[in-house]
Amino acid sequence: MTVCNVCSADLGPPVYRGGERTSLTTMNKVVPGQTRIFHCGVCDHVQTEELPDLERYYAEEYSINEAGIDDDQLYEIRDGREIYRSEHQAAVALAKLDLSGSPKILDYGCAKGATLRRMVEASPNVEPYLFDVTDKYQAYWADFPKPAHRASHRPDPAWSGTLDAVMSFYALEHIPRLSEVLAEIRTLLRPGGTFYFIVPDMYANWADFIVADHVNHFSRGSLTVMLERAGFGNIAIDETAHAAAFVVTGKATGPDTQTAEAIPGSKAAVDQLVGFWSGARARIAEQERSLDGDARVAIYGAGIYGNFILSCLARPERVACFVDQNRFLQGTKLNGIEIVRPNDAPAGLGAVFVGLNPLNARRIIASVDSLQARGLPFFFLD
Repeated sequence: MTVCNVCSADLGPPVYRGGERTSLTTMNKVVPGQTRIFHCGVCDHVQTEELPDLERYYAEEYSINEAGIDDDQLYEIRDGREIYRSEHQAAVALAKLDLSGSPKILDYGCAKGATLRRMVEASPNVEPYLFDVTDKYQAYWADFPKPAHRASHRPDPAWSGTLDAVMSFYALEHIPRLSEVLAEIRTLLRPGGTFYFIVPDMYANWADFIVADHVNHFSRGSLTVMLERAGFGNIAIDETAHAAAFVVTGKATGPDTQTAEAIPGSKAAVDQLVGFWSGARARIAEQERSLDGDARVAIYGAGIYGNFILSCLARPERVACFVDQNRFLQGTKLNGIEIVRPNDAPAGLGAVFVGLNPLNARRIIASVDSLQARGLPFFFLD
């Protein structure tokens, strides 16, 4: 029996099964095994069957933005300027958290600590704390803008009950034992301290539904149930401050009855995701069959969507390149295929497969003048 990570209810049979032999991770790597996804009818949580040997995977294999201190993920291009994820996360946190005095702020699961680094640079009064389950990022912690309290594998017991805020950026979606982690975070906070975190909103970024190492896919309902069961109150959930994410705050003050309300479920939206991904392979196969036999193609987007498209192609050798606007990816390779700027896509392409979130794909592609000028057909996932 598979039980819900949030409310412990029996999840019943899976609502979605991926490819029979392989799955994709958030590291954009193909791993063996089938992705199986469940939907909780009690708390509205969506859950993926966890990878085997998950703890070792995060300690030894999982890594993010390790190419250097400035390596980051492109968040958006705003008025011609690249905005990267840690920059935007820091701006939102600075606006939402009370930074008066000298607040003790922990980045829980911090990796390089890029967001807290930007916060300290903007507000030097912040006293930084860094924790991650692995010690591979410690070289980045050593030159923090001001000396930081640091711990690997387990938070320092001396921190218990002292922290003004614990932040977590894209971590809880990876953790099966949510109740244990939430209890640890609450113990670290002083009474009235704030738990502030960001998790993916799969309803706004459909790729999150299929990545094998995201065992938790939250909804407003499951977030509220999770926090209240862990003893947090004054819960606020913001779906607009960060693209395709929930920005959540809760106070370590016990449940607030004002948040214990009936929140509409998302079964219809889950059904839509199941339908989209269940038919995606067939749609890509049909698009590929429409090509001339010797046509070369590009895949726009070197992330999960683009890698998914590549895995579906009957003739992947026809892919000349991935195209991506993230300068940290340009010049590297994905599955042996070069990633280039839009301007550097080779001549003679027969089509471009668009590996972007279907909710934004057409708008983004319409703005890529260098490809639009070629008059190429664009194949969209939907």
